[in-house]
Amino acid sequence: MKKAERILDLIAFLLHSPEPVTFEEIRQAFPEDYVGENEATVARKFERDKADILALGLPIKHLAGDDHDKEGYLIERDSYGLPPLDLAPEELALLFLAGSAALDMTASPFVRDLSLALNKIAFSFDAGEGQVATLRSLQRGATKVLPEDGLRQRENLEALQRAIRDHKTVTLSYHGLWRDEITKRRVDPYGLVYRQGDWILVGHCHLREAVRVFHVRRLRGLAVNPLKPKSPDFEVPSGFELRQHVARHPWQLKVHEPKLVRIRMEGPVAQTLVAELGEAISKVEEDGEALILSFSCGNTEGFLPLVLGQRARARVLEPPELVERVREVLTTLSQTGEAPS
Repeated sequence: MKKAERILDLIAFLLHSPEPVTFEEIRQAFPEDYVGENEATVARKFERDKADILALGLPIKHLAGDDHDKEGYLIERDSYGLPPLDLAPEELALLFLAGSAALDMTASPFVRDLSLALNKIAFSFDAGEGQVATLRSLQRGATKVLPEDGLRQRENLEALQRAIRDHKTVTLSYHGLWRDEITKRRVDPYGLVYRQGDWILVGHCHLREAVRVFHVRRLRGLAVNPLKPKSPDFEVPSGFELRQHVARHPWQLKVHEPKLVRIRMEGPVAQTLVAELGEAISKVEEDGEALILSFSCGNTEGFLPLVLGQRARARVLEPPELVERVREVLTTLSQTGEAPS
């Protein structure tokens, strides 16, 4: 029997057993796979199969047994299965629409898992056939064919997802914008974060000997360490949190060398921005009822939406290139008859 078939049959055998199953009972159920002259080889084969089942997310356990309980292996359904959905039809519909929108997101690495979840929602929807058909049509409409670069990004995301799960080091060919060059990086991947339409990898960079963030769309090559695939290459530091290393807003990202930005803000909007920038603000000056804020910005292009959204209530004073960029955008918008909202 092929390995994949054997593992699936073993999972089914354990799931349908009402009590723990001994190794001898497993051998009797799989005489072609776990019976042989070399007992050590058989034992190692079974241990590899158990490791593969654990990697699939199924908690296979061995109970020692006592006077009341039988010794053997089992898979506890309650520890991995999702409970029945107990939601109103309106809640299921909203959940389905949100999932369909996420499914439509370019290069998402969770398409297969999300599709299965949407199927479960559709089957749980207690409504007429017409409404269920509508839900499934939304799901089909949300799935689109990705261009080549989108497919490559999805493949990179799926590989990174597996590397994060298995704690395997990856080697990246990364296009850095600061120096506009491609460098080789060995990285211990700690996690992936989705921010402002961009997937970001957070991990320990061996070149910089520090935690760094990498934009997945800038990857020009990716290789997962093939050595000892069942053994982890690293451990995530205790207490590590992804959110401490990923900016919440586009202008906080390190796209270029930090530049000093001075902006004049009027009215209560100024106080809101002060609260949002927090410790990033290096200086606050009063200018009548307005405030002039100075802070370091690593992505001036990402700062544009904030400025344009405030219209006349915000005016950039420095740096000169950002002042000119705002003027260019406003000129373009005025020529097309559009206005920033």
